[in-house]
Amino acid sequence: MEGETCYTDKGVGKCVSIYKCLSTVIDIRNKQYPKICSFKGKEPVVCCMDCKLVNDTRNAIVDNQGGIFFKTGQKARDKCLEYLTKLPYSCETRGLERFWDTQGNCYFFETRSHTVAIAGNNVEMYRYPHMALLGFGEDAASALWLCGGSLISETFILTAAHCISSDYLGPIRFAALGLLKRSDPPERWQVFNISRVIPHPDFAPPSKYHDIALLEISKPVTFSKEVFPACLDVGGQPQSRASATGWGKLGRNRPLADNLQEVNLYEFSAAECSHNFPPHRLLKRGYMHNIQMCYGGDTTTEARDTCEGDSGGPLQVRSCISACLRTIIGVTSHGRGCGLAGSAGVYTRVTRYVPWTDRRTDGQTDMTKL
Repeated sequence: MEGETCYTDKGVGKCVSIYKCLSTVIDIRNKQYPKICSFKGKEPVVCCMDCKLVNDTRNAIVDNQGGIFFKTGQKARDKCLEYLTKLPYSCETRGLERFWDTQGNCYFFETRSHTVAIAGNNVEMYRYPHMALLGFGEDAASALWLCGGSLISETFILTAAHCISSDYLGPIRFAALGLLKRSDPPERWQVFNISRVIPHPDFAPPSKYHDIALLEISKPVTFSKEVFPACLDVGGQPQSRASATGWGKLGRNRPLADNLQEVNLYEFSAAECSHNFPPHRLLKRGYMHNIQMCYGGDTTTEARDTCEGDSGGPLQVRSCISACLRTIIGVTSHGRGCGLAGSAGVYTRVTRYVPWTDRRTDGQTDMTKL
């Protein structure tokens, strides 16, 4: 009966619903099945030795290192947790880990910590597997690859709305994944046709507001070390530092980068951003902190910025749930010039648009077919 005392090889437990005992998630995963006390209808009542019970283990997700997370019902976060279980390599995470309490003779769970040191600006293979290079043209072989984007699911790429078409080149047509360098051999380029373009409904070019869009590719990607989605920022917590990545120009009057570039940036205050981006023809209300953010170099003598060709790419931080995932906090939108000392670039604030991305990636209709 539920609530009765029971016994296992570890000691004395209590008979509870299997969905209240978090240890059963680990035990079943390890093919160590819990002792059954009875059944409540079709629901097993098991002998549980957890110090505290949980609400419902059916909301638990176990990553490939055994860390446990709980779904919250927030689609973007829950999908990120789901992808965490599909990582094609081992990686420490911040999931719950089980420990034995020798005084209480029961199991307790604590968040495990991770430490991964990453330094420098040279991007190496597998470091940003969500990066997409976007192409314009009639065929992939002759396409011009002029914007960036971020893979956020098996079929969707996040980018800037101003990247979805060009007055001279027409609509965006292709997305390339899995590459590190523009000069990589063709077999490393995983090129997909873009089947649907979904700009934010409030984007009204040439205005710079709501500069965000989704691209649906023609078939699902296969996750690997080279191709893996990033998470979307759902918390909106301030991030004093972040990194931007892209294959844009290496500086003013310089060519497009061959190797994927990373630049580490610092957050500017709302007042600094408003000063840098006052009202003008393309920003009639000036910088808007609730839907935009700006990042740049940390001193007035340091030129550190994204550049032409980086548009649509991510501004990102390391995910709070895993050292091997990135969380996109911004989408590269525009700036005052490329790499001006003490200046900043403007990024669309992703957390503001997560409800919209959730709806659109559910397959609802308000979309533009190519």
